[in-house]
Amino acid sequence: MIDIQALTRSAQNLEALPASVTRLAVLTTGERWNLQDVEHVVALDQALTLRLLQAANSAASASAVPIVTIRNAVIRLGIRSLLSLATAVGVQKSMRRALPEYGLTEGALWRHSVAAALAAESAQGFCTTALPAETYAAALLHDVGKLVMARFLDPDVLRVLAAAREEGGLSSLRAESELLLVHHGELGGLIAQHWHLPARLVTGIIHHHTPDEGGDIIADAVHVANTAAKHVGTGFVAEIDRQLNPGSAERLGLSAGGFAALCEQVTVKLEQVLVMYGT
Repeated sequence: MIDIQALTRSAQNLEALPASVTRLAVLTTGERWNLQDVEHVVALDQALTLRLLQAANSAASASAVPIVTIRNAVIRLGIRSLLSLATAVGVQKSMRRALPEYGLTEGALWRHSVAAALAAESAQGFCTTALPAETYAAALLHDVGKLVMARFLDPDVLRVLAAAREEGGLSSLRAESELLLVHHGELGGLIAQHWHLPARLVTGIIHHHTPDEGGDIIADAVHVANTAAKHVGTGFVAEIDRQLNPGSAERLGLSAGGFAALCEQVTVKLEQVLVMYGT
């Protein structure tokens, strides 16, 4: 129905992330990282340095003393927030454009991605299982495959996919998998690999709809973040796509009440954070 080889080539030709993002993602893999190395990477990226200092001095960071150095900004925000911020700076232009093929108006994909990143950032407070550092960037990038997939969804393909969802009762992901033989999570993983991002981050992107198949807690965490982002009203969502995988909740140690509280927290933070990005 679509040319898989052409789709793959298009994924590999997507505009690359800034080198600083890839370097930070590799440096911060796991819990052991060196602040001096992080400082050096950030200092070579003017746009990231500016956003980092803005974030560290924003009302959201609750800083009473002005932050004027990269080191103090990283300490104030934490490495996970820095990685999310770096990734966001690198992809926001692409992810702000409209994707009518997915029912997304201009800026809608970006809002959903930011909401998912916020959910990932806040989720540790509601989960008993430790979340890997890569979770935050993976949550922000989980739908990056849609940027490429949308180019191949002509009106005929869209009609078939819509019929599969509306008449066949399939989820959006299952409709893509069965009819196109590839889904946007797999395509996003291919893009992340092309960007030389860490393997664990790639896993989180590929399996954000299929966490039971991921074999890694990051897949559960990104699935929860994506689902929470949908519950707060971002993205184009059918009811079947809003369901939280019970296996993920169990593996993360996330209760139903905890998920509801997580969604409330994301709702409060979302508009404030989007202002920082000029959205």
